[in-house]
Amino acid sequence: MNSDKVIRLQTALTALGHEPGMIDGLLGPKTIAAAARFMWLEHGDARVAKAAYEKLRPTVVPDVTISGIDVSAYQGTVDWRKVAGAGYQFAWVKCSEGTTHKNSGRQKRLDGARAFGIPVGGYHYALPKTYRNIGLKDAEREAANFLRCYGTPQPDDLVPALDLESGLIKGAKNHNYNVEWTLRWCEIIKKELGCSPIIYTARWATQSRIIKADKALLDELKTYRLWWAEYRSESTKEPRKNMFPWTTWDAWQWTGSGKVPGVKGGCDVNRMRASSLEGLKIS
Repeated sequence: MNSDKVIRLQTALTALGHEPGMIDGLLGPKTIAAAARFMWLEHGDARVAKAAYEKLRPTVVPDVTISGIDVSAYQGTVDWRKVAGAGYQFAWVKCSEGTTHKNSGRQKRLDGARAFGIPVGGYHYALPKTYRNIGLKDAEREAANFLRCYGTPQPDDLVPALDLESGLIKGAKNHNYNVEWTLRWCEIIKKELGCSPIIYTARWATQSRIIKADKALLDELKTYRLWWAEYRSESTKEPRKNMFPWTTWDAWQWTGSGKVPGVKGGCDVNRMRASSLEGLKIS
């Protein structure tokens, strides 16, 4: 079944309320399940539903990248209809920073992306340097702030992201603490939401704030997926910098000044392998 036929099938199933996932021309598990469910409800015969499963074969997700954005209060009002119409297929929205900051307009941005079928997650800007005097309780308080600001996960939401940048503490002697703080934040999010967050960072931050931590801590850190920031030209297919302690990326922010329909001014634009999208959803 070619992509045009799959899109027609997905469109028809959506109109009938059977939720085949995104209308993207990819014959994945959600589309197959929706087709089989339709056959079962239409014919009342489990054999027909089984035949639908056996007849339809999942599309092999091509080795291509899809585009997405991340936004905060800085972008103001986002026209998500235009964003979706321009082909952007995922997004992260800033929800919180530190222990008290609540990013204004976050709920409207989250709900706007959801309304137009864009898988969206929330992100938190980490500030371990602010309350170092209370140790890892600071990570717990920042995690609690994010959870309050993000709210209840919705179907197709992406996993939360932790933004590790200049909020980390400088100096080699603090590398262990930076990683321990990060792991504690992630542990709380995993416990509360039932998913492992993704970590956003860049080479300058890993080299100056993380790299000298103990190997055991770095080994644990790299079990979390990576959202890598490295600005390159649009034609570049892969980041080029050393991502240590990670060896691969799951999302890549390749520019901070993209021109995206529906977003005023410059916008962070990201890439992701098409095959990675489902695995980056909360459920």
